[in-house]
Amino acid sequence: MPDGGLFSDHHRTMRVLSGVWERAPQALALFTPGGRRIRYANPAFCRLAGTSAAQLQGAALLGVLGKAARPVLSEALRDLQSGQVEAVALDFDVEIPLRPRRRVEGRMEIVPVSEKRRLGALHLWDVTPRHETEDELRGALARLRQVVEGSPYPVIVTDARGVITRFNRGAEALLGFSAAEVVGRRYIQDFYEGNAAREVMDQVRAPDHGGKGVLERYEAILITRSRERVPVWLTVHLLYDEKGGEAGTVSFIHDLRHVMELERRLEEVQMQLIHADKMASLGKLAAGVAHEINNPLGGILLFGGLLLEDLDFSDPRRSDVDRIVQEARRCKEIVNSLLDFAHQRRRYQEPVDLNAALDQCMELLGGKALFHNIRVRRELADDLPLVVGNPSQIKQVFTNIVTNAVDAMDGEGELLLRSGCDPTEGTVWVSFTDTGPGMSAGVRQRIFEPFFTTKEPGKGTGLGLSLSYNIMRMHRGDIRVESEPGRGTTFTVVFPVPEEERCEP
Repeated sequence: MPDGGLFSDHHRTMRVLSGVWERAPQALALFTPGGRRIRYANPAFCRLAGTSAAQLQGAALLGVLGKAARPVLSEALRDLQSGQVEAVALDFDVEIPLRPRRRVEGRMEIVPVSEKRRLGALHLWDVTPRHETEDELRGALARLRQVVEGSPYPVIVTDARGVITRFNRGAEALLGFSAAEVVGRRYIQDFYEGNAAREVMDQVRAPDHGGKGVLERYEAILITRSRERVPVWLTVHLLYDEKGGEAGTVSFIHDLRHVMELERRLEEVQMQLIHADKMASLGKLAAGVAHEINNPLGGILLFGGLLLEDLDFSDPRRSDVDRIVQEARRCKEIVNSLLDFAHQRRRYQEPVDLNAALDQCMELLGGKALFHNIRVRRELADDLPLVVGNPSQIKQVFTNIVTNAVDAMDGEGELLLRSGCDPTEGTVWVSFTDTGPGMSAGVRQRIFEPFFTTKEPGKGTGLGLSLSYNIMRMHRGDIRVESEPGRGTTFTVVFPVPEEERCEP
């Protein structure tokens, strides 16, 4: 009676297990380890193999799941039969003709069913949807990585501690470091000037600068490998983990140097237009009154000269009359400058060697007493292309600039004369750099205004640079100025070069 009870319990247990296997979502097959023949396959395994249980009964295990599965299953059987392992994990593709390819994972093991009999058990579950999702995610990440790496704009990604985890080629070009030197080794705050990194994080966490977790168009200074200060705009986004905690930041960087250079050039063009308008108005005024002023000035000079001839050297009135004559001559020089300024016509033009014109000016000026303590250094380019212009007017421009530079240095300092060509712009240039006190921004903006001068009364008319600017405008050229207080001044005179004379890049 007890034996009958045990037998009944065993069969009931097997029926329960059989029912579980039949309804199980995972594929299950039992097979003979030696012959590798299938003895049982549940419905999930039949669906995976694309056939019925009857057809699988006695079929070769290695042939029912496709060619890709055969070497994987064969190797797993060898490992199990060696006795070194009790179970083998599996991961392979099921490729059966006329059926979609599936990805499966599972395990194979040898289980005893009696003292003398053992069966192999193959458990498989379909993970195709998960792998497809992972493949899509990997593809999306790869495409995103390509977009970030290929972006011409610098992009820097950090973790929650501020350690850099991604540093694209744009960031390498901007900051001068390679990704290998930075990723995992440096903090992003290493590249900010001052405490800007802390300010960025404070503002990106606030809702007032683009929304919480976003900071738009924040202006900052980044420090490059060569210690250059680079002005940039930053757009920073916080990154969050699956629990909503801060996981890091991504910073999109826009280099402002090009924008600032365009703004500077635009400001220069605007100033040039203002100067041109002022000069045109002054030219009209000068053309109308200069001749009328010259007539009485001529009379003053004539009769003043006659008075000087009649007065004895000991006469106390002689110094007063001499002063009258000197001031009248000064007025005449101003009127003549106005006449030159008013005559906005091109004089005779011919090919001009700028280096030779500069040397001639220096020969004339070098003998003056004001030059005795001035060191003149030349860095003139060889084979400078010729320009088309009026030699006298070009020398006048050079003379005005050199004289102003020497006056600014107060008779002691160094004057650097340089020349060169720019093949990209099709121009040649001559620059004059002094070691004087430099100019403030306010003075720099007004130096080409007629009658504007920083010299003491009686020592300058304020027309030299205005006239020089007008001459360069008639030559379709330009005068550019770079100056800061305490750092000297550089005037650069730029001339267009005829097409046939342009230098090679």
